[in-house]
Amino acid sequence: MKKWYKFMMVACLAVATLACQKKWDEHFKGDGDTDSIVSPLNLLEYLQSVPEYSRFVEKLEELEIADELTRDQNLSIWVVANDQMDRLATLGFDEQYVMAYHINYLSFDYTKLRSGLRLQTLNGKYIQVTRTDDEIQVGDSYVTKGNQLCRNGVVHEINELMLPEESIYDYLLALGEDYSIIRDSVLALNDTIFDMENSIPIGVDPTGNTLYDSVFVISNPIFDAANIRSEFAQVTMFLPSNAVIEQCFADLGRLYEQFGKDFLPEDSLIAYQWIRDASFYDYVLDYYGSERDLVSALGKLWRTDVQQVDPNFRRMSNGRIYEVTHLKIPNNVHIQMIKQLFHYWEFVPDEEKAELFTLNNVTEVLPTNRDNVSFPSIGIDSWTYRTLIVRGALIPGKPLSIDFTPIMLENNPDGTTGYRVVEVPPGEYNLYMGFRSSGHPFVNIYVDGKLIGNSLNVVPSTPWNYDRSTNTVSGTRYNGWGGLVGPVVIDGDAIRSFRIKVEFAGLSSGTVEMIEPYHWALVPTQNNY
Repeated sequence: MKKWYKFMMVACLAVATLACQKKWDEHFKGDGDTDSIVSPLNLLEYLQSVPEYSRFVEKLEELEIADELTRDQNLSIWVVANDQMDRLATLGFDEQYVMAYHINYLSFDYTKLRSGLRLQTLNGKYIQVTRTDDEIQVGDSYVTKGNQLCRNGVVHEINELMLPEESIYDYLLALGEDYSIIRDSVLALNDTIFDMENSIPIGVDPTGNTLYDSVFVISNPIFDAANIRSEFAQVTMFLPSNAVIEQCFADLGRLYEQFGKDFLPEDSLIAYQWIRDASFYDYVLDYYGSERDLVSALGKLWRTDVQQVDPNFRRMSNGRIYEVTHLKIPNNVHIQMIKQLFHYWEFVPDEEKAELFTLNNVTEVLPTNRDNVSFPSIGIDSWTYRTLIVRGALIPGKPLSIDFTPIMLENNPDGTTGYRVVEVPPGEYNLYMGFRSSGHPFVNIYVDGKLIGNSLNVVPSTPWNYDRSTNTVSGTRYNGWGGLVGPVVIDGDAIRSFRIKVEFAGLSSGTVEMIEPYHWALVPTQNNY
């Protein structure tokens, strides 16, 4: 009787093993096979019956996970052969965490495995499935022998142990000092909030207030837009290192110098905020560059033809991380205004004026002090508007004009005031200008030879009188944009100089041919990236 019993057990195990190890190729033909034989063994019994899985089983038993495979529930097991178990010690994670990552709730046989499927594991993380005509990939591993069907689930053999994927938030939290700028700028927004709904009342204090076994949650405005903590979310992050950000800021500093503006702490803050807000997307991006314009979860435009990343993303449990290799703050983010004054003409030596200024039918050019004002609220007790008066002879058909390369002032080594040419990044801008508007003639305005404003009436003090209108310093009429001439495009691929031409276009009053410009200003449009 005992011999017969042993013979029957061996026979049953042999049949079960053969049934559960039905060739993977037969299940991978895409023919919808539903006639696979299911082993009467539960998952643990089946794994114990296969000698090449013995080390996998021993580890489950050692870590007290094995009993999960005997319960009345359906599971999927991602098993490796004995020769692949050595990898467990090299993954850098707690062994129980890794082994639980190889067990999924619910049974996912061949017919249910499809690309994009995310399977929740016993450790709370998710595994993503990618399926092609030739193979099935789970995480970074590949199925080598699938659909080993058992009483309470299915076993799929994979080529190597899977490295558990972290959430984007956990990965960000663990980043080293090489990434401290983006890490700290995100974590600085964290706020720990008492979660009353999930906290359990445990008593009342002497004053009558309820005492709780308290639960706290982390709140962050980024989570509302792209929840990088949630395992249920699917998000993308562009991750710049400190070195990339520092290079970006060095480029900004040189650019500011070119058009005569100091790179101030407030400029740095604007740049930091843009980088943080442009880094997170509330969807998974699998192919960088497939779309030129991406809009972040916080509404920032990211152009893939400008921003450079390593296209080989890091897959996370809730999305993707792309390493940024070159970063540029868009022109319309960091350039508020590029502005200079016309009277700087007087600081150009006479022998050099012809290289920068072309005068047509001009009888006199005269820098002149005009109105005096004060702005006590910002510490300016006295300010004098100095203009450039340009006169002509009022000859029919021969209007006066001044065509020039814009310049800015700088201090010479000997303490005198010098000048240099203004250069700006290419792109679309709105051109603003200001004049001493009282009784001013009409004017035509050209940029690089193209007519931008035709017969402009610049007499109205709002917005044309000096720079006292449009986006002035808060609470004052100081350092504004002036009047809008129109949009201009500085073309090309690199920072460069340009030309502005102001031309007399007819009298508004009086009989004297004269123009009296004060300033010009370029303000990037939303198209200027």
